[in-house]
Amino acid sequence: MHLRPKSYPGIDQNQALNSAANSLLIHALAGTGKTTTLAIKAADLIRSRGARNILMLAYSEAGLKAIRARLAEFTSVLPEELHILTLEQLCAQVLGEQGDPVPMLASALEKNLLVQQAHEALLQELQRHAELEPPELADYPARPLDINAFSTFEARAKQRMLAQAVESSGLDALQFCRDHELDYGLYRLLCKYERLREGPTQEPLFYAPGDCTYALACQLATLDFGTDFPPLQGRFDAVLFDELQDLDEAALLVLRHLARGNGSFIGAGDFNQHILPGASSVFGDSAQRVLQELPEGTGQAELRTTYRFGPAICAGLNRLFGVAFEAHYPNAASRFEPRRYADHEDCARQLLDIHRFVSLQPCRPDGPPATLRVILRSPEDSVLLEWLFAHEGVHYGCQGLQRFYQRREIALVLAIMWAMQGCSGGALLSQGILSSAVEGLMRYVRRGSRPDGDLLANGLFDMEALGETPPEADSKAIAAELQGQQQAMRRFFTASIASDSPCAQLLALPAELCADAGRLCAHPLLRQFFAQAPISQDELHRCLASLQALSRICAGLSVDEFLGRLSLMVSSSIAQHQRREQASLQLLTVERCKGHEYEYVAVPFVDPGHFSRNAADPRRNMLYVAMTRARKHLWLLQQGESPVGPAAL
Repeated sequence: MHLRPKSYPGIDQNQALNSAANSLLIHALAGTGKTTTLAIKAADLIRSRGARNILMLAYSEAGLKAIRARLAEFTSVLPEELHILTLEQLCAQVLGEQGDPVPMLASALEKNLLVQQAHEALLQELQRHAELEPPELADYPARPLDINAFSTFEARAKQRMLAQAVESSGLDALQFCRDHELDYGLYRLLCKYERLREGPTQEPLFYAPGDCTYALACQLATLDFGTDFPPLQGRFDAVLFDELQDLDEAALLVLRHLARGNGSFIGAGDFNQHILPGASSVFGDSAQRVLQELPEGTGQAELRTTYRFGPAICAGLNRLFGVAFEAHYPNAASRFEPRRYADHEDCARQLLDIHRFVSLQPCRPDGPPATLRVILRSPEDSVLLEWLFAHEGVHYGCQGLQRFYQRREIALVLAIMWAMQGCSGGALLSQGILSSAVEGLMRYVRRGSRPDGDLLANGLFDMEALGETPPEADSKAIAAELQGQQQAMRRFFTASIASDSPCAQLLALPAELCADAGRLCAHPLLRQFFAQAPISQDELHRCLASLQALSRICAGLSVDEFLGRLSLMVSSSIAQHQRREQASLQLLTVERCKGHEYEYVAVPFVDPGHFSRNAADPRRNMLYVAMTRARKHLWLLQQGESPVGPAAL
């Protein structure tokens, strides 16, 4: 192992690294070097203590990238003794070693089509035994399939080991669902989906993301507490686990056996950064749930000294969140600037002022210009900002989210506007917009092929009904044929939708309706279109929020004028990309910014609708994650009537 010049750890990190405990849990605040601490420990175990087999785990792919980046600071060559995996990848390895194949599902679209098949099989079952079914399922055959709601239910059920909870409760599934206010229809659909996924031989046909961890956890759940699980025993001299704040109940079962049967263990997490649904931790807790799964006598250490930001930002965060940051560089230039805004337009204008300030900051002669990162709670919040920034000549970029006009629901609305008989068709919608519109039409209107009912009745998926090529693969080719062809776009809509659908009624509206694009975005037919789509209530809420944001930027403009301005906006963006100009402002979501740090950060739209003040609500953690990304200057833009403060938090 070729070590690079040693980077000396700080006092907090040294205390953790020098702990005599064989099992250690590190509570780390943002920017305090938890991943670096684990990387130093791995290098030391191999170089100084002769460890031959070390496992470094993270919960996410982003976590793996962070681990590899930190290791690169200490070694130019990763040794064979070091295994760097996500928990899901480790579980897949263990399942494979047990002799069963672990085929992974190719795409999310395929899973959606298989969920539709499970729904068909459940409907068959309900029809055969209608007289035996409870009242909760009386209207189930008439309910449209909500794949997003099912996916959410499935993820939570597996994360929280729902099947085992039902079994251990002593209740039947119906009564358990009643007692815990769970949707019994979704529970039955999950059972049918899992039965089809495993097949008659109980050997899974495929694993979707998260299934490997759940499958291994199901094996572990059958063991008495303290019983060894040989496939996870004695595999490693040490286990170093990052992102412990994101572990759910299934993952915690795997953690228990890893930590108790493999040499030394060090786990680290910032338990203020729990923003994933299903994770066990809550804001401000002491990670007691994680400690329950670690060996008796597990030591604990704290990393409070941050290397990311200076004392001004530390003081602001400590006041707002009740934490105890300490700045490693007490004289570091840092600034925390809370601001108030009256409405969203005012907030957007203030961001323009902040951007002008950042653009004037000095930078290294050979370095890129200073860039402002604007961290958003919801993608819908970018619509107004993108529109304003583009019209003010700000070269902005998007990280972790598409530009607003390329999102499926918005692109579809733009295409509908362009195809309406009141639109001249003079504006040229880009191929990217039309491609996203086609995907949106498939998402909100189309269904998969009808499967073979006999196969479903025999407990088998009809894999041939999936087809060879997902329909989304054709969207770019379709868009290329439709670009600039307004009548062809109308014919495409007509061929893809029912004649009495809200979309068809929109296309038949009188031409004068296109006089105000803002009012058109708020038209009841457009809202009805999304309300009838096979999507969850959460996704419907996001679609309607997108419509509202779109209505705001095009209010008072005719459809022709709005699409014309949008076309110029898109053309300018394409030209900037072709010239490889670097954006001076980046928009990104909280999820995308997690694990990163930036010199200049602004967090806008801080109001109760975006960031919760409830200490047990993950949306409050999101505010913490967003604010802790800043290195030099942090702006917090709060609604004037309800500012964030220690009393509110």
